Amino acid sequence: MSDRTRLRRKPDRTVEDRDAIHAVLDEGLMAHVGLVAGEGDDAHPVVIPMLYARDGEHLLLHGSPASRLLRTARAGVDLCVTVTLLDALVLARSGLHHSMNYRSVVVMGRATEITDHAAKVAALDRLVEHTIPGRTSRVRVAHDAEVKGTIVLTLPLAECSMKVRTGGPVDDPEDLDEPAWAGLIPIGVAVGAPIPDLGAADDPVPGHVAFWARGPGQLNGRPPPAGDTT
Repeated sequence: MSDRTRLRRKPDRTVEDRDAIHAVLDEGLMAHVGLVAGEGDDAHPVVIPMLYARDGEHLLLHGSPASRLLRTARAGVDLCVTVTLLDALVLARSGLHHSMNYRSVVVMGRATEITDHAAKVAALDRLVEHTIPGRTSRVRVAHDAEVKGTIVLTLPLAECSMKVRTGGPVDDPEDLDEPAWAGLIPIGVAVGAPIPDLGAADDPVPGHVAFWARGPGQLNGRPPPAGDTT
């Protein structure tokens, strides 16, 4: 944590445990990456949702060389990356006290480009594995042209913070006798049945696809049932 990432509003919601920060990043699927693009009068903020992965104490970001955000980021500008997991809607007895339960991580810093071919391939594999564990061993190896045609950035987690809200509504004492219902609506990732591509309609669905899941207690995917090796 640094002065830039230190919580100023409701600092009691700060979580400094490194394992908890890693758990949020491992459970999340999408990050919002923000920076200031352009110069002078043309300078303007840009925030783009992106797939990411955690690799130890770094975040990995990737995309096309045509991406203005990635081209700007690799030049060494400051980034702000946020990952937020929504756990529940909090319904209070007044509109003002409605809220959300969430876990959120903010990372600030400067990213560097991974240019070594082997390290780049490993980073791209990590991005796939973060999203769908067990997938890289079941798909073809990336062609050299695909690797060369992708920008991969690594952002250190040295400057980050985590904020959490849990529990029920916090109503004013005079509102506790109001007839309005109060409580939580839990929210998670709903996973439907896999839909095969037309050319794979008759193929059995492998375990790493059929039993994919995200959520508390199922971080970064759910293992297949005992005995399932597909």
